[in-house]
Amino acid sequence: MWLAVRESRTQTATICCSDGARSAARPELKIEPGVGAGGAVLLSGQPWHGELGEHEASPLSSQEIALLNHECVKQIMVIPLRYTGLRGEVRTEGIAYLAARRRVAWTDKTVESACRVGERVARAVRDSQRVSEVTQRWDQMWAQLATGGEAADRQLDRVARQIAADVRAVLRSGIGIVFRLDSASGALHSLAQDGEVVPGEVVPAIRRGQVLPPGYGCAGRAVALRKPFIAPDYGSGCLVVPPIMAEALAKLPTLTTMSFPLLVGHDVIGAVTVGRLKAMPSVDYSHHDVRVAVQLARIAAPLLARAQRVAEHARREQGASELSRLAGSLTQSLSVSAVAEQLVRSVLALVRGNGAAIWNSRGEVMFAEARRPGILRDPKDPRLERLLEQVARSSQAFCTPDLANDPRLASLAGVDPAAPAEARAVLVVPVRIRETLLGLLGVTGDTGRSFTHTDVELAQALADQAALGIANARAYDELQVSNVQLLRHEKLVAMGRLTSGLAHELRNPLQNLVGLAAELLERSRGTLRQHPEFVDFPEYLKRAHCEAKRAAEIVDRLLDHIRERTPTLDTVDMRSVVADAVAIVRTAARVRDAEITATADETPVVVRADAIMLRQVVLNLVNNAIDALDGPGSVAVRTRTERNGIGPARAVVSVSDTGRGVHPEHLPHIFEPFFTTKEIGQGVGLGLAICQSFVEQHGGTIRAESAGVGRGTTVEFELPLEP
Repeated sequence: MWLAVRESRTQTATICCSDGARSAARPELKIEPGVGAGGAVLLSGQPWHGELGEHEASPLSSQEIALLNHECVKQIMVIPLRYTGLRGEVRTEGIAYLAARRRVAWTDKTVESACRVGERVARAVRDSQRVSEVTQRWDQMWAQLATGGEAADRQLDRVARQIAADVRAVLRSGIGIVFRLDSASGALHSLAQDGEVVPGEVVPAIRRGQVLPPGYGCAGRAVALRKPFIAPDYGSGCLVVPPIMAEALAKLPTLTTMSFPLLVGHDVIGAVTVGRLKAMPSVDYSHHDVRVAVQLARIAAPLLARAQRVAEHARREQGASELSRLAGSLTQSLSVSAVAEQLVRSVLALVRGNGAAIWNSRGEVMFAEARRPGILRDPKDPRLERLLEQVARSSQAFCTPDLANDPRLASLAGVDPAAPAEARAVLVVPVRIRETLLGLLGVTGDTGRSFTHTDVELAQALADQAALGIANARAYDELQVSNVQLLRHEKLVAMGRLTSGLAHELRNPLQNLVGLAAELLERSRGTLRQHPEFVDFPEYLKRAHCEAKRAAEIVDRLLDHIRERTPTLDTVDMRSVVADAVAIVRTAARVRDAEITATADETPVVVRADAIMLRQVVLNLVNNAIDALDGPGSVAVRTRTERNGIGPARAVVSVSDTGRGVHPEHLPHIFEPFFTTKEIGQGVGLGLAICQSFVEQHGGTIRAESAGVGRGTTVEFELPLEP
């Protein structure tokens, strides 16, 4: 037997091997299409057989006759090596001469069987040629990786795309996908895709950046088994697939896939998946396909690993240089806001993101910058909040190529995973000092971008450096605040001592005055009231009694403020506390044409607190809001639980009015004792100071906001929820 194979990209076939021939030397015989019996079979793709010298009109060429005579051949059969492509196209890859030294009666059945063998040989020949071509191409890429010249990340993308294209072509598949294995999470991230499942339709589920958690999909199974895995029907339920992929598969014909792991030594670095539609002529992957896949994997794995190492090394070197330049500026500023702004801009340059933000431990955005539309433009995006909550809880970095389609994160109702691909690649790292979480740093990239381990390392190193800068700035701020508070405390202590002494000295005379005024008022209701000179006397006494009583109440409030009251803590539902306080003032508010609305969460808002003290806080805030109304107006009281995914959950009570508002210059001082914007005689400026004192004794905070004069005011206090 002689086997003649077409040379790559030519029509000529050359005898490449023989078996059973007397001469070990390879015959120098080239078969041109249409020349001789071999050329006719090569051109037509149809077999031929006959006897040597059977008739003068033999189709054998002189070269063929000379070869056969040399081997004393009596009977000859020429069969085509026909290869059927993915979509049914047929190509003759070569021919095989089957010769006998005696006359043999070959039947049609024998010829048919020989042709079937020829088809299997053609497939092996075709695959061998393709693998040889692929090997040469990949060797060239290996050499190019060594010389450099191209950006390392672009080299990695080009290598991954070439592997996907070559494997798809050799294994006669409609689509090829290359995944890399994330060693930290065990998830597979797709690096490159070639081809389409359905011509003209790219399935969103398998675009670049698809995330497969450990064990998901055909590739996940292959990695888990550390050997090729074939799924005859991808959507039949034999595999665990992400929701978006399941949705896409439901719209497609049956898809058969084969995946094989990429191993370097004993380590899995990734996987390759190829797929065909069942409607195609060559459907199921065979044992031969598996052998070819294993052969390709042995070549592809070192190439991809080298490309990844080169990219990681280049990023690490470049990042280390940039990190040393950027990190120094993070510890030089004594302003927390300046450090936050510098951190965001530095991380954008360091990992080449298109958006970044830093959140404090309360979940509030400290600074954000987006170079193009993306997920950071909506700070309340539930997908982002979910990711922030996970990182805050675990204190571990997390990255994903597509926030909306990462099965490692719980799915959300109302979020369309197939929505237009904005910048949804996200990397989030904690900003921490030891075990203390100061905030979170997030970076976004184009959907499908796979942040590398080096990106995570660089972002975390920058965040750690920024944490020191934030801690230093906060320490400086606290020192400044402490100095101010110390001076304020000394003034308050001195004022308190003076006030306490005066209050005690004034309290008894005032109480006596109140009593005497009450006694005179009672006596004036008798015959004295009928005397003409004393007609107005009872009214004057009444006013004196009211003013003396008011002065005594002011003294009592001063003493209450000076004395520290220890709260009696109990489990309290803030909804009930607020409802009781609103009920007390609702009638008085109606008289003053003020509308009060109170809303609350449906679920309990439970805190550990002194209900009496908190009721007093709410009463003070609501009364202040009513007093701030100039004529008819409204006061809104809201009780809620606030969870932002980073800090602990909190109970929040807000009181808003549509009244006169607060001048921006006055806003920083409204919690100071004796500061008031009310008219003389309408208040002494202790209400909000007492509120702040009570709230802080419960471990909470209170703040006020106003858009300006005539635009209303909102005062809000929050307390930690009961664990």
